[in-house]
Amino acid sequence: MIRHHARLLRVALLAALAATAPLTLACGTQSASGPPKWDSRSVGESIKRAPFTPVIVNSNIGRGPTRLALALLRQDQTLVIEGQVTAEVYRIDNEPEKNPATGTVVGTYNMVIHVIDTADHSTMRFDRDDGAHVTRDVALRDDTTPDERALPAHDGAMSAIFTTMIDFKEAGMYGARLQVKTGGKTVRNLLLTFAVLERTAEPSVGDPAPRTKQKIAKDVSDLSELDSSAKPNPSLHDITVADAIDSGKPALVAFVTPAFCQTRFCGPVLNNVIIPAQQQYQGRVHVIHIEPYDLVAARKGTLTAVPAAVEWNLRAEPFIAVIDGQGRVSAKFEGIIDLDEVKQALDAALAAR
Repeated sequence: MIRHHARLLRVALLAALAATAPLTLACGTQSASGPPKWDSRSVGESIKRAPFTPVIVNSNIGRGPTRLALALLRQDQTLVIEGQVTAEVYRIDNEPEKNPATGTVVGTYNMVIHVIDTADHSTMRFDRDDGAHVTRDVALRDDTTPDERALPAHDGAMSAIFTTMIDFKEAGMYGARLQVKTGGKTVRNLLLTFAVLERTAEPSVGDPAPRTKQKIAKDVSDLSELDSSAKPNPSLHDITVADAIDSGKPALVAFVTPAFCQTRFCGPVLNNVIIPAQQQYQGRVHVIHIEPYDLVAARKGTLTAVPAAVEWNLRAEPFIAVIDGQGRVSAKFEGIIDLDEVKQALDAALAAR
């Protein structure tokens, strides 16, 4: 069932990168030139004196093409929301405590930072040239829900994750050695380890998408039964996933809940990704919004996964899947998501028809 992704937190906006000369911090005892050691003691030592801890935020990771996401968590539980991260990824021994020095480099990846503003429902995407190219999608404030308006003011509430696409060829244990540039400083040799499963809980990329037959607009007397937005968009509820698959057109299926989101990211994702995608790909792609929780129960204070979320076996929300013209999952995203990366996945699905 869907569970709260507690590792993604709201944080205050940081000051701009310092204009002073970069300072390099060498953390732990790892050597940048030698092979890392992946036992828990070595990994712990690598971050012991670092100003933040790297945390994988994927709810689960499976073999195949994967959007790997991580956050940088400070000791005060706030997140780093600016900077550059380079990840050198290793396939390591499945028993790193016994064989800590065993590892083969998979590749080196420059990660992209995605920043989400939960205060004004905007998203920003920073490329690796210190933000010289920034896109900002201004949200439709009229689409915020009464539940969101009732929340305490939190101006400048920002969260961020760093992502990269990796095609994991086999299941097992992996490690990442990170270099992080932020706040005018460079932190090197931060280590973390993570498991890659043979299959994710939800459908993997390349799997047939579940032929979900969720309720749509024609099945209810009021769209509020299907959508917790203040102004539900009927066009997001006009076709079932099963019928979208049968149409032969690609589809974007978004499990988001503006009113009851446990991460505060659903409203921004709905306003800045799903609705623009529906507008830009109208007639070419079916864009479908599914509330992951039963709204009758949620409005009474209980979060219960709807049958569609159970069918997809979701572990997090918001969650977006792109389905290609053959009915297969061709891309998936969770947590902080921006329009550009979803458009790339939709364009690829359209090109493959």
